[in-house]
Amino acid sequence: RYGFMDDSSPATFCKMMDIPKTPENVDMGMDFSKMLFYHDTGDISQEVMDVVLYAKVLANIKYSPEVGDVKQQFYDAHMQGDEATKAAIHEAYRFETISAIKRHVDTFMEQLIALESKSEGKSFEEHPRLPVILHHNQFVKETFSKVKQNLDGAVAEMGGPANGGGDQWGGDEWNGGEWPAEEYNQEYAYME
Repeated sequence: RYGFMDDSSPATFCKMMDIPKTPENVDMGMDFSKMLFYHDTGDISQEVMDVVLYAKVLANIKYSPEVGDVKQQFYDAHMQGDEATKAAIHEAYRFETISAIKRHVDTFMEQLIALESKSEGKSFEEHPRLPVILHHNQFVKETFSKVKQNLDGAVAEMGGPANGGGDQWGGDEWNGGEWPAEEYNQEYAYME
């Protein structure tokens, strides 16, 4: 009566709403139809990886005369189709990129659970869209759980937060034993 949920959808938008829509971020792939998490596999689209690296990770890297402006180097490589340079920068900051996505996934899943609890005891008569919303949220939760499992595996493979090393771009640095806190001033209004 009030909508439907297509269970055959292969992916869902990654729900990253805290990245500004600048022309450069759009060039990197910032688009709701491209920044995806895949339901069956938990895979992350290349656009998510590119945008998170560019807009979150590299935006916080300090300029170094030895390395130069890595953010600009990454943008130029992307725009020029220089996959070798782009891949090298991705690899240099792989841990930071995965960490940023993991923080988002963990935070979003906590928010989704809190929203689910708000629905308890609500009347479907009074809230006729609630069944569709809950069904959608279950699909998102399943997808994000698979993404989280993949991210946790990737972090474990890299040796976790203690992993260090460095490279020509200065990546693979870590600031301690816990995931850094990052505040998200987002509201997900799936339920009223």
